Amino acid sequence: MRLADGGIVLGPYAATSCPVKTQNAHDPRLVGVPAPPPADEALRELFAGGEQWQRDVDDLLAALPGVVDLRPVASEPAAVRAGRTVEAMASGADLVLAAQLPLDVEGHRYGRCDVLVRDPGTPGRHAYHPVLVKGHRVRERRAPAPGLSPLHVSGIDAPSRAAAVVHPEESFRTIRRERDAVQLAHLYRMLQACGRAPDGPPRGGLVGTDEPVGITWLELAEPVFRTFSRTSPGGWRLRSALERHDHEHQFRVSVARRAEQLDQPGVTPMVHPIKVSECDRCQWWRACEPQLDAEDISVRIAKAPLDVREISVLRSLGVATTTELARADLDALLPRYLPEVAHRHGAEQRLRRVQRRAQLISDGVVLERLESGPVDVAAAELEIDLDIETSADDRVYLWGFLVNDTVAGTSEFRPFVSWHDLDDAGEVALAAEALGWLRSVVEGPRSVRVYHYSDYETVRIGQLAERTGVDGDPGGALLAWARDEGVHAFVDLFATVRDHLFGVNGLGLKVVASAGAGFSWRDDDPGGLNSQRWFAEAVHGPTEEIRAQARWRVLQYNEDDVLATAALRRWLRSLD
Repeated sequence: MRLADGGIVLGPYAATSCPVKTQNAHDPRLVGVPAPPPADEALRELFAGGEQWQRDVDDLLAALPGVVDLRPVASEPAAVRAGRTVEAMASGADLVLAAQLPLDVEGHRYGRCDVLVRDPGTPGRHAYHPVLVKGHRVRERRAPAPGLSPLHVSGIDAPSRAAAVVHPEESFRTIRRERDAVQLAHLYRMLQACGRAPDGPPRGGLVGTDEPVGITWLELAEPVFRTFSRTSPGGWRLRSALERHDHEHQFRVSVARRAEQLDQPGVTPMVHPIKVSECDRCQWWRACEPQLDAEDISVRIAKAPLDVREISVLRSLGVATTTELARADLDALLPRYLPEVAHRHGAEQRLRRVQRRAQLISDGVVLERLESGPVDVAAAELEIDLDIETSADDRVYLWGFLVNDTVAGTSEFRPFVSWHDLDDAGEVALAAEALGWLRSVVEGPRSVRVYHYSDYETVRIGQLAERTGVDGDPGGALLAWARDEGVHAFVDLFATVRDHLFGVNGLGLKVVASAGAGFSWRDDDPGGLNSQRWFAEAVHGPTEEIRAQARWRVLQYNEDDVLATAALRRWLRSLD
């Protein structure tokens, strides 16, 4: 964002997103680029779920004493909201919701913070910790590494860091949630700039969807993120969220400054486009796409892709396209490549795997057999294919079974579904109904195998069984049976596929069933995210006609998934 006096300020997402976005936003040659197209409906559905989680958390916090809730002024100009935030902090409010922090012009920062939590341990002034609400889990069951602080979590009804309880067997999800931590670091720097950061170690909090719900506190100065380092032994070092933010933020400030001069002769961009996942929903993709070769590695290889640094290093070594990578002598390339990507575990294996995909692309091959000979797939008189569907709030609302009688030559789709929003009890009741039927079949007189693709179904059965318990609970007993006994009849076809095939686009069911077995889904746009949207319409659609249409679409999609599993099984058995 440009200020009226020409200064540059960047928001909390800038340091964690593509630097080309910052460059494009400050490039005077791109003024007037059309607005982005409407977001994909599936993405809108997911964002809507995140917004609901935000509202739910805010409502819980707003009911506590000592809260200043600035949500009612959310539509006011940023300067007005910042003034109200400054007033709330000066008054010593325990919590400030929807806080707009004052501009940090010198640090080139602006930002909004979901929650500010007052620190009672800073004498003489009112100081605050930044807290963000995230619609995903932020903790995992793993003890902290030696030398790191134990994880502290505050209850949502007592959000102060001073009231936090140690969770010794849990840690922050450092690999998957670095973006959250870096955003907190941005807001912490803004609190420092306006004199409201607490004394003591820099901290910030996250309210994720973990159970029990609470504020997970992060030590922003502790080194936990593995990054490239040319001067460190091994080529990498651990850095803190503050270090990661400061480096990435300052780099993007430099990118923005250079970008403002790109309409002048002789000035060249600091960064060049590399296709990453966020490109698909970025307004600038239409400006970046023409700059990339159609065979660019980042464009053609979307499954298990190399990261931005890996791609950049390859480009610097003269390898930019799949054709160039397919023909490259990796043994000659690796001595120059590996020292520059030492931050990645298994960097050599990653590159060799991507080269293999590039070679298959060059040869026009989608699936490659790893070995010749027949593929062993366990058989039975009753062969049952299983696929489950989950809602946007991660509830299993559909258990779909395809019952194949190999003796009679018949096939029947049998779904167990609930067209209601499920709570814990409803989810378990539906699972018990489905698994109770399955148990009656498995324990019958005929041999039975239950086929699924990946361990998603068995993992969910285990999670439900662990959450439910069995004492006096018939549903819990059925889930425990499925977890401990029924799984002996289960066959994971993905494990078989992984042992025998290599896929250019990965080994997902839709890839393998389509390219290998020749199966086609009836829906034009099949996918798990879309099925979540269809379920929401099936439950909450404005008319009965819309709800009925969505229900039919969900059931057809699920039936196609189990039909695809059956077709894949037949194809695997046909290989020799």
